[in-house]
Amino acid sequence: MSKEVNSIYLTLLLSIVSVVLHNYLYFLLKKEEGVFFVIALLSLVALVFAVIYSLSKYVTEKKPEDLWKVGFLGILGFLGFVPQLGQIFFGFFALILFFVLKGGYDSKVVLKNIALAVALVAVIGTLSFVFYETVKNNQDDAYFLLDFMREQEMLEGINFTDLEKVAFSWPGATEPVLGKGFRNMTVTNEQYDQLRNFFQAAGFKIDFFDIETTTNAGVSGYKKEDVWCVLKAGLYYDGNGDPMPEDKLKCEISCAKM
Repeated sequence: MSKEVNSIYLTLLLSIVSVVLHNYLYFLLKKEEGVFFVIALLSLVALVFAVIYSLSKYVTEKKPEDLWKVGFLGILGFLGFVPQLGQIFFGFFALILFFVLKGGYDSKVVLKNIALAVALVAVIGTLSFVFYETVKNNQDDAYFLLDFMREQEMLEGINFTDLEKVAFSWPGATEPVLGKGFRNMTVTNEQYDQLRNFFQAAGFKIDFFDIETTTNAGVSGYKKEDVWCVLKAGLYYDGNGDPMPEDKLKCEISCAKM
């Protein structure tokens, strides 16, 4: 392959690896890290310039002749079928239009120009938006609030689980609310009161309180501006369906930026 096509492939590979490592470190550290964030950003910028340079050189010098091989990157469009990654990857299918160039510079000139324009917009827009969405989903007000809870003195004795993506119900919402939260926590009644006091001290207003019919768990909904949170706690039950006498509650905390 020509050096122009190689540069496109390599910068794309570096971008993907950097984003994956960035997300992996975020998962481990539970906070944004800067090294791979910067590398990923610079790689995406380099990829954009590599595509623009190659297209410009092809139009002015009719080189590289194998620029059509960029069309193979259209295979990445199938990643859109993976629910965890998102449908935005379908945009990579536009790169298949690069195969039009396989017929040579003088073939189908009009279609070639359309293909180049669509491919350029698709690759820039898709990669930029994917990277933006990745960072935005990792850091928002809900994430900062939940991360802040783990550092609070008044909540020191609570064993928080790993922060994860969650879906929870909210009265009046037609679909589940998507956000972040702690699942499968165990707290005492005193710690449950501490969690409720935390939301009130943080300026949240209680929006609703309900009892789940299946688990008898208490469900409290809190709102502060555009952040919605749900605190749920219920008893543990033994194999016979009787409440366990220990001072233990099964607890979940869910928050989302609306």
